[in-house]
Amino acid sequence: MASTKKSLTTVIKLGVKYGPVAYEAIKHGREPAKEFAQRQIARLNARKQALAHAQGLLDGSAMPVWKDDQQVWVVFNGDEPIATHPTVDTPLPLLIQGYDLTKRIRPRSTSVRKSVP
Repeated sequence: MASTKKSLTTVIKLGVKYGPVAYEAIKHGREPAKEFAQRQIARLNARKQALAHAQGLLDGSAMPVWKDDQQVWVVFNGDEPIATHPTVDTPLPLLIQGYDLTKRIRPRSTSVRKSVP
């Protein structure tokens, strides 16, 4: 019983001593982590939107490019760039300049195969 009392006393002392520091660290560390998570989700959503857009086209494809420090997905109809996800103000020919256009991604077909018994 004495060891339990000593352990509890130690935990309380450490909590009182380091609790405010830990609280501030968690409070200030939460914002950068939250912003990072939002950027990652936005990046994944942009990819999904671009591939969905490309799938709706006759000869659609998409390719990731970088504008400054932001990943942008360019949607192509055939060999012509037609849109970006997320939308940027840079002209499309300048955005894809210097990229290998053979690396474009074709969206997968979502048609459902019927199994024959």
